Amino acid sequence: MSSEGNAVAAPDLEQLKTKVEALAEKVVSLKSSGADKDVIGATVKELVDSKREYANANGGIGVDGKKWEEPMSKSERKKKEKEEKKKKMEAEAAAAAGGATNE
Repeated sequence: MSSEGNAVAAPDLEQLKTKVEALAEKVVSLKSSGADKDVIGATVKELVDSKREYANANGGIGVDGKKWEEPMSKSERKKKEKEEKKKKMEAEAAAAAGGATNE
């Protein structure tokens, strides 16, 4: 089997990890120096892309050793938390209602 679409060999995990660490340090440095938001944003995007590439090459495990999950915006995170809270409350209400009728 040949994979012509993947002509580039899979990157070395250590090289990717080094790249992620360097980009993370660069983001911190840019933020502390008060760099332009566009420059910081571009570097953060490159960092996230590198983290994603590392996780894809490492079976879904990120640089930190945890399962990789795509980053979410604050509004996306709040929406997800609200949905999870609603489901939990519904499950608790159903359990309480079921428990009251079963004697």
